[in-house]
Amino acid sequence: MFQRKSEVGEEQGETVIALYSQQTNMSYIPPVYLKNGPNQNRSCTNLCCCLLFLLSIGALGYFYFLTYSSQHIERLYTPVDSEGRECGQGNLNKFPLIYFVTPEEKYLYRTVCVEKCPKKEDQQLLCAPNKLIKDCHNNPSPSDPEKRVLIYESHSYSGNICLPTDDNLKNAVQPAILVGEIQQALVNTKANLPIIAISGGAAFLLAFFFTIMIGLCTTFIVYVFILVYISLTGFLSAYFLLYFIKLPLDLFPYFDKLTYAWSPYMLGASITFGLLCIYAIFTLCWNLRKMKFMISLVKLATTFLYQNKTIIIVPIVFFFLIMSTLLIWIASALAVLSEQQMEYSSDEQIYPFEKIQLKFDTLIKLMITVLALIWLMQYILSLARFLNASTATLWYFHASSNKGFVYDSFKLAVRYHNGSITAEAIYSFFFSGIAKIFNLIYDSLNRCRMKRHNLILNCFASFSLCLCCLCENFIMYINNYAFVYIVMTSADYFESSKAVHFTIKRNYSDFETLSGLGEQFTHYSKMFIFLVTTLGTFIYVKEQTDFTLQLYTFAIIAFITLSIATLFMDMFGQSADALVLTYFTDCEVQKYHFGLEECGSCPQEIRDQVQHIREKQKIYYG
Repeated sequence: MFQRKSEVGEEQGETVIALYSQQTNMSYIPPVYLKNGPNQNRSCTNLCCCLLFLLSIGALGYFYFLTYSSQHIERLYTPVDSEGRECGQGNLNKFPLIYFVTPEEKYLYRTVCVEKCPKKEDQQLLCAPNKLIKDCHNNPSPSDPEKRVLIYESHSYSGNICLPTDDNLKNAVQPAILVGEIQQALVNTKANLPIIAISGGAAFLLAFFFTIMIGLCTTFIVYVFILVYISLTGFLSAYFLLYFIKLPLDLFPYFDKLTYAWSPYMLGASITFGLLCIYAIFTLCWNLRKMKFMISLVKLATTFLYQNKTIIIVPIVFFFLIMSTLLIWIASALAVLSEQQMEYSSDEQIYPFEKIQLKFDTLIKLMITVLALIWLMQYILSLARFLNASTATLWYFHASSNKGFVYDSFKLAVRYHNGSITAEAIYSFFFSGIAKIFNLIYDSLNRCRMKRHNLILNCFASFSLCLCCLCENFIMYINNYAFVYIVMTSADYFESSKAVHFTIKRNYSDFETLSGLGEQFTHYSKMFIFLVTTLGTFIYVKEQTDFTLQLYTFAIIAFITLSIATLFMDMFGQSADALVLTYFTDCEVQKYHFGLEECGSCPQEIRDQVQHIREKQKIYYG
């Protein structure tokens, strides 16, 4: 589909084609119709991916529908008193808070629903008496704990728990509140919803600020992203490693002895941050001479963004779309979990929160909702990447028209490319890392076969290359630039990936200094925003809230901040890569089909910046 007949004179065209084919010896030459811009003809492609996407939406929608039919969701986070009655429900609607009248380890089942949390000087609880606590007057009897009613200073936590202000009493009642992983997640998250919202707002403002400022001091901001990222990951790796080997606790102001149970997780966190730090240092050293090209690409993207200010709508709208999807998934998961609530009997000790025992069918349903969530999130991020790449590509060919390219890109996505976007979401999530490793091994083996004179090594390299060819169609051509050719040629995801692969091969000397730099900038910048906002919010949570380890709150905050950072910073990486790839494709069309050395459709401001990059490349190659 990519090899079309030239529209120039037949003899001249065949001469140009022959000469250019001898120079490149590659397939997938860009079609001649690209001289007029992207092709609008679109057939149905990637149908299976589109159907799977619709099935995932249907699965999540079905479980979300359960939230309207389920009558037990509130019971997941609603405490019950010693009689098994739900606080704040039914006849107890005026008593929404649970209170521990005997805050001792053996007597945490002695609870009562109260109207408000008492003060230390109070002599009587505003409570609803039950079979165990028949009198709500202060009775600190030391001789008989079964009759003890202790009134102590407390405050409302999570909207339904009277939590003691005294540290000893607080630690005593925690086992009855955090009775299981699910309860911990629900209680901690519910109590910290305002802080979660603040973290999302902070990440949003920080990302928006750098989006505006990066065009004014590009070099400074790029190096700030990289150096702060390396510093924070290195610090966190050392911090968690020192904690794992159990150095004195005064080094760790945000953990106490109870969290030693998390030591294996601390080691995992240390290794993760250590690998991120090593990766950042390695890529910085490897590309140190190419940093000027990364800065030039960011400036190129900034030029495009300033010319198309409406594209800022993409991260804003998609942020709310991601949050809505997350809330729908939470509601769906709660509906599934609510099926497992225990029935309380009148002859046993009843605690405020019972540990949920998950059945096999419930685990299957939860796994389905998780897979649907992952797929939808990846689709949303892929759709945002498509809009960025499509807007840049359309603007490249029609910059003078001043059209609404974001709106046109959205229409293209909805009408023609939904299956391709879904395919990119699947392959980028599951196979992107594998494809990079595969291509690195493939190129290394190929260089080894071409340059080495050792017979055994040559045979090993040749045999390995034959094995690589068995899966090259499945892995080798996967890349992050396919959307550009999807927009230009209306081909499907796999054909477009191949076309991009060969375009890069034909222009290897140019792409050697540029390939991957936009993606690396996206990685540095989004991790900078993610680490700064998440770490800052985590410290604030630890300073302002009561429980020792806010692991679940931290996980949600991390997800939200990383999503926001990805949406904003992807604009720079995606648009820069799209403009560069479109530029070289435009040049190939002019050279291959018309024998011209200059691009036909490139906007002047982009042409000047690309020429500046090529001058730097001449200096780079000496």
